[in-house]
Formats: sequence, C-alpha cells, structure tokens
Amino acid sequence: MKIKYHAFEHYSAITGVGVSVLGLSGEPLFESSLYGETAGLQRTLHGLLDCEEACRVALLYGCYQARRFSGRYIFLAPSGLTYCASHLLDINGNMVAGVLVGPFLMTDYDEYMDIDIMEAHAGAVPDAAKLRNELERIPMRTPAQARAMSEHLFICSAHYSFFDAADSMAIPQTDAFPSIYPLDKEDELISAVSIGDIETARGLLNDILGQILFYSGNDLEILRSRVVELTVLLSRAALKGGARIDAIFGLNYSYLREIDALSSAEEIVLWLHNITRRFTQHVFNHADTKHADIIYRAVAFIKKNYAQKFSLQDVSDHVFLSLTYFCKIFKEKTGQTPGSYITAVRIEESKKLLRDSFVNIIDIPELVGFESQSYFTRVFKKEEGCTPGRYRQNKQGDPHGY
Repeated sequence: MKIKYHAFEHYSAITGVGVSVLGLSGEPLFESSLYGETAGLQRTLHGLLDCEEACRVALLYGCYQARRFSGRYIFLAPSGLTYCASHLLDINGNMVAGVLVGPFLMTDYDEYMDIDIMEAHAGAVPDAAKLRNELERIPMRTPAQARAMSEHLFICSAHYSFFDAADSMAIPQTDAFPSIYPLDKEDELISAVSIGDIETARGLLNDILGQILFYSGNDLEILRSRVVELTVLLSRAALKGGARIDAIFGLNYSYLREIDALSSAEEIVLWLHNITRRFTQHVFNHADTKHADIIYRAVAFIKKNYAQKFSLQDVSDHVFLSLTYFCKIFKEKTGQTPGSYITAVRIEESKKLLRDSFVNIIDIPELVGFESQSYFTRVFKKEEGCTPGRYRQNKQGDPHGY
C-alpha cells in the first residue's frame, strides 16, 4: 500500500502534533515532519525509563484498540506520553494500518519531569535541566483538545480508507462476525476482569467463545482473529482495573506471538482461558499500587486547580478513568467522595485567606473556586459551624491565625 499521506502531514501542521502510520506488524509507513522532530527525544525518554520495547508494543496495540473502538482511541504509553489512535480499513472493513497522533502531554512539564522521570531515577537524572528544556518540544494538550484531535484524526483516516467516507460512522460488519455477537456479555467480561473476578470472567468467556465458535465454523483464521481482539480488550480491562502496564503489555506481546502455533480450536480456547486467568490475577495483585498512584495524581490535580472551575469529569479525564470508576475507587481509598474532597480543599484554602485581614472577604469565594458568595457562606457554615465573617472575627487577635 503505497500512498502519499499528504492529509496527515497537513493534519500534523494544523494540530502541532506529530502523526505516524504503522503497518499491522508495527512497521513505520509514514512519519510527519513534526513526528520526526521529536523522535530523538522519544528515544532519550525510552532509554531513561527502560521502556522502548514496551512503548513499541503499546503503540501497535493502541492502533488495534482504535479498530475495536470505532476509530477513536486515546491512551497513555509506558513512557507517560499520550497518543490518539485511529485506523485505515480496506473495502471489506478489515484493518490495514494504524494511525497515531503524538506524542503529547496531558500534564504539565514539571509534573511529568518530577513523577515520570525523576521518581524513576530516585531524583538522579543526568543533565536534568537540559532534559526539562527539551521536553517543551513535546506539545501539551488538554483532555478536551485530545478528544477533538481524536475525532478529527478519525475523519482524516476515513479519507485513506477504502470504503465510502459517508458510511464511515458505521464500519461494515463482516460475515465472520455478525451483529448478533453478544456485546453485552463482552461488556460484563471487561467489568469482571477489571475487578479481578476470575469466576465470573470465566463463565462469560465461555458464553462469548460459544458464539464465536458457532459463527466461525472450522475456520481457525477467523477464530484467531476474534480471539486476538478479545485479548486486546482483556488487556485494556486489566489495565483499567489496576494492573501494571509493563506487565500486561509484556504478557500480551508474549501471548500474541504464540497464537500462530496453535493448531486447533480447543488449543485456542484453552490459550484464551489462560490469558484471562493471568490478567485477572494481575488486577488482584497490583490494584492497590495502581490505585494509590491514581489517587495521588487526582489529589495533585485538585490541589493545583482548586481555584479554577472544573468538573469531576475533568479530574477523571486527568487520570484516564471513566467518571463512575474514578469516583468508586476514590471513595474506597480515601473514605470520601471526590466532590467532598474538593470542597474540603477549598474550605481549607478559604480559611487561610480569612486569617489574612488584607484580603477582602467578598473576593474569597472566587479565589478558592466557589461560584457565589451565598453558596460559599452556606458550605462554610455547614463545615465550620460559623459564617466566614464570624470565623475572621474569631481569629482577629491570634497572630498565628489558629
């Protein structure tokens, strides 16, 4: 497939982010000029974090995930850098290449340097100041901008796909994978793996495999194709549930190299059951560690942005989780809801300002992120047992503000 990807070069120039096209085995088919400008820095980061192979595999899997999720997929690579992925399809709806936009950052440069780089080396990084300056070659984008880039990448990718772009929102079904495939059970399977529930996952997997076996007949290639798709989905569920990204991508890479050697449907089914068991075990073993990191990042985001107007969706986007799942683990690990925690942070900051007699009390609600004076007063009184004005009066005479 020899195509001049001029539209992707234009896309890269407009967004200010690099674009690359990968073949089905991960071989590079195209790299935009901007992507080439960051290639050296990416290699440096991969070396510092010892994640070159894990990132290579992650980028390829990101492309396959995009195929699974209708051409729009945003993910975090093991390097801590973010990518959007889409796909190119042939006239039968088969994927023939993957498209990546990135790398870019969805956190600020100092946070990436401190958390992803410095912590990995216990604070000792050669030429850290120089690396920090070079990092600014990696563009920084908000979650909203990332979603917009992902949407337009899908539209741009449709230009190179060999089916009518007008029908691109509904990728054609193939005879091998009919519309009666049990998508509801697939969703339940993902949920079971993400919480480490191996017994439920095993039962759901049997139901799904029964459908796949029935409609694939004796065609092992079709069966392999559908099982590979399930493996990618299971790995995503394990990561969502708290498994370490390097462990899961390592398992995926190892497992997917084995599948071509399987010579019967029975071997493929057993192979997939083993994968499911391993993924759910990794969720169980590593959920606490992963969740601790998620809570740390969410708390850091809240403390940094408490004075701004932001939603719980913004916080969950920052840690790359669905809103429902984020709220669930935040409550489990901290004992309070994210909304209650945000309110507590804002109240504590308002108390600091109330102790400072030079700050006009009328200005304090806006300075700490409350939308109105009346709402601030109501919340403050509920939390502290007195109005903000009374609190200031009580602290007047205390030089330490306590």
